[in-house]
Amino acid sequence: MENTKNYGVWIIGLALLAFSAIFFLSAESFSKQGSYVEVKGLSEKIVKADTAIWAINFEVKSNNVDSLYADIEKNVTTIKTFLKEKGFEESEINVAPVYTYQDTYKEALFRYNSTTQLSLYTKKVDAVKVASKETLSLVKKGIVMNQNSVSFEFSDINSVKPEMLAEALKNAKDTAQKIAQESGSSLGGLRRGNQGVFDITDKDPGSPEYKKIRLVSTLSFLIK
Repeated sequence: MENTKNYGVWIIGLALLAFSAIFFLSAESFSKQGSYVEVKGLSEKIVKADTAIWAINFEVKSNNVDSLYADIEKNVTTIKTFLKEKGFEESEINVAPVYTYQDTYKEALFRYNSTTQLSLYTKKVDAVKVASKETLSLVKKGIVMNQNSVSFEFSDINSVKPEMLAEALKNAKDTAQKIAQESGSSLGGLRRGNQGVFDITDKDPGSPEYKKIRLVSTLSFLIK
């Protein structure tokens, strides 16, 4: 009976020893996996926009529907002619549906009012930059513009994406290497990475056709 009890104690003791060994090895492995440094890598690049969007809105007011229609048609033709003279194609010009409303106020100066929007979507960025400064001629021809704005966009992000990602990774790794050296450790492999978002803004107010692309990637490296 005594031998049976001793045998049971031995079994329990061995089980506890095995459990302790497994726990120790797991804890050591977890500790090694948990030793890492998280850093950020920055990449910035200046590029030229590859697309321009030019919006021109104008108003026409009249007390006669036929006169209103004629003036709208004349203004659309005038603006299209102006754009074509500046080197743009008919296919690049779009005319939105005309918005009209009646002013029923008894002392209103004009009964019929309208707003028309034309937009130019083109890859001719330089031509837009020049032509957009020469719209005074449209005013001289009686076109009342309530919007005359140009926006520039850079759409080919894939052309710079690999280079910027590589630069952000290199900068992050260099920072991590310095931290590891200062702590008396050596840098291991990449543990985890977050690419980040490509942020595109104007380079400066005076040259909106140039864009600054900024990427901040967050990366974790193992420390040994």
